Amino acid sequence: MNSDPIVLYTRLAVLGTGSVLPGAPISTAALLAKAGRHLPEGTPALALRIAKRLNIAQRHMVRSFDEALEVARPYDSGPKLGSRAITLAVEQAQLNLSQIRILLGHTTTPHTLLPANIAWVAEELGFSGAHLELRQACTGFAGALIVSAGLAASGVTPVAIVGSETGSVFLDPRFAAFDKTQLINLVQMGDGAGAIAVGLNAQLDGPRIELAFYGSLRGYPPPGIALRQGGSGQPSSKETRTAHFVHDFQAVKTRGLDLLREGLCIAREAGVEPGGIHWWIVHPANGRMAEIAADALNVPSSRVICEASTLGNLGSAAIWVALDRLRRSGKLVAGDRVMVLGAEASKYMFGGFLYVHGDRLQ
Repeated sequence: MNSDPIVLYTRLAVLGTGSVLPGAPISTAALLAKAGRHLPEGTPALALRIAKRLNIAQRHMVRSFDEALEVARPYDSGPKLGSRAITLAVEQAQLNLSQIRILLGHTTTPHTLLPANIAWVAEELGFSGAHLELRQACTGFAGALIVSAGLAASGVTPVAIVGSETGSVFLDPRFAAFDKTQLINLVQMGDGAGAIAVGLNAQLDGPRIELAFYGSLRGYPPPGIALRQGGSGQPSSKETRTAHFVHDFQAVKTRGLDLLREGLCIAREAGVEPGGIHWWIVHPANGRMAEIAADALNVPSSRVICEASTLGNLGSAAIWVALDRLRRSGKLVAGDRVMVLGAEASKYMFGGFLYVHGDRLQ
């Protein structure tokens, strides 16, 4: 069976990007002061040490932790975050929403299992066109981009993509009594949404994506991260009454860098020379990823974009949020080449793309 990754050479125009972070940033100390009342005795101090080790000082969340279990604040629900991110991307593209041919969404933390999260996003936007959702985490961006390139080549353009996560509502701090790894989930993750609008036939001097790829490691390893409950394969129990994330952190640590190396290998085989890359975006799993990735990929850490120390791990939203914030930062100049390498530990997928900056945002 063919297990080679998908590699596409394209000139997909980047028309606009947008990102949204819910509420004010909350520091680790403030988070633990809130959530600590629901945690087992003695665990807040352990959680604080974990956060320092991960170098994550703050993040944005859609909930307040006034209760052990909460839904998102009304203004910061998953569909509202996604709709606001798409609106920003479409506005930057100087398009009307009615000009978008299809919405693509990807998330691991949907508003409902059915209808799909993107259906609720479309309703928030008042968008009556076609929409499609991928249930993916950190490489959802790559899967959606591959689909978008095929759609655009077939004349379905422009396409709007949004990745969003509201994982904090899937966290019950009381589970730390049964599983201490829930403390890592508490301090490591953040909520947010990022979007991009793409079209076909990029101008020679315009922002564009020239390469996209997507694949997975061989060997069918067991999941490094999984969402338990909410699926037909996970019956409930007394200890797990609600959906929650579980991590095999040792396995992720062992295999995670292999995903970045595999992505770089694919990019090199496609003709990308690391020496010609001006900026790198790697999945910001933690606040030390710039140094970790620089060492693994043999590139300067000053050129690796990682804001996990202030945003946390944004999962499916991470890459689009990072790209949007970089494009709006003023750091890029015309012709800058940005290599994006994504890694997902659920079943160890990798993906990425080469973004070339134009002489204007859109």
